[in-house]
Amino acid sequence: MLEYLVSLQGYIQSFLRPGTWLSFAKKYHSEEAEWTFSQPKSTITTNEAMDAVWSAAQTLDYFVARTKNDSNDTMVIDTFTKAKWMDQIIFKFGSGTPVVVHVEASSTGVFPLIIPFAPILNIFFAFVPFKDWGKNYSAMEKLRKETEKIMDSNIETKTIRRSLGNPRRKEKKQ
Repeated sequence: MLEYLVSLQGYIQSFLRPGTWLSFAKKYHSEEAEWTFSQPKSTITTNEAMDAVWSAAQTLDYFVARTKNDSNDTMVIDTFTKAKWMDQIIFKFGSGTPVVVHVEASSTGVFPLIIPFAPILNIFFAFVPFKDWGKNYSAMEKLRKETEKIMDSNIETKTIRRSLGNPRRKEKKQ
């Protein structure tokens, strides 16, 4: 019963994403990075990169591959914590060689989806800044490492922006 509630509310929360509406609040719980797919002997196409990320998301626990749009090279993957807070990773794939991907991970709301009517509560509390404590960074890294395993190649990562709630923020950006 509880999983049905989380699943239903997950679809609603994935569409609404109230935690990302206000930039002053969003900066506390969102991260941006740039991934570059490089393979020494052959070139990787955008479709191959998209398929690898999609497959990686399907093999990891607490990851839900939600939307894959081949026509505009975008992808949305939802991640869940054990307490059922939902975060979302959005990928925008470039079309050159090597394939460069803009990756943004952000928390979608202050309340976990285990609470009935959480998407509605998250709308009313969208103005509240809350910290992710580095969870979005960890989710991006976990997905990147799984994608590297699937592709048997390296993905170079460049941090564009760390969340204000990430304890690693004080470290030097990559």
